[in-house]
Amino acid sequence: MGRKPTSRVLRGVRLPVLALGLLVLPAPLLLLVSLVTPLYVDRYVLYGQSGTALLTGAALARLTRARRTRAAALICAGAAVLALLPVTLQLRTPQSRVDDVGAIARAVAEAGAPGDGVLYLPARRRVWSLPDPGAPRGLRDLALDRAPAASHTLYGTEVPAPVVRARMITASRIGAVSDPARQPLDATPGEIVKRRVLATYFEKCGTRRVQGARVTVYARPGTC
Repeated sequence: MGRKPTSRVLRGVRLPVLALGLLVLPAPLLLLVSLVTPLYVDRYVLYGQSGTALLTGAALARLTRARRTRAAALICAGAAVLALLPVTLQLRTPQSRVDDVGAIARAVAEAGAPGDGVLYLPARRRVWSLPDPGAPRGLRDLALDRAPAASHTLYGTEVPAPVVRARMITASRIGAVSDPARQPLDATPGEIVKRRVLATYFEKCGTRRVQGARVTVYARPGTC
């Protein structure tokens, strides 16, 4: 029952038209929208590559209808699979991403001892802890109000800036998880307070750089 409306919409649409639309339209449309507000991210248009698969499948289907070209078509299909296999495998490695979330989670876990604090600068970088929520076990997330699961968000929610400041003041060591150098800094009250308290009451002990992030340990002056 649920498929009938879709079937009526697609009935009469030629496969090449549908495939070319999927392949060509998503990226330009998103680029045009990005002139108004920045939205373009390559993964948002990856589904358009299904148009390539449809066109390739249609071409192979046409070739295999003729006995003389059937073997050649199958050989071409096999060669295409073998040629694309290394690319497919490479896309599944941490190096294919701008950030290695596994390495970041391990670096956070190693940034301090139980009872030390941890901060995400900015708050949205808490998403790096999602692959292994137990990695920073024992560390106090000083800005956290409600965890991602409890708040039904990717980043969780944070307490107001004055509460963040009060919590940071009680800590002796803090692991700060942040973007790579020279990235724009968020100007929200909570992020400003985090940076200000670290600069005023703590000194930098060391920074560990992992793919896509920095984990910096701060301590009270003279205690590094």
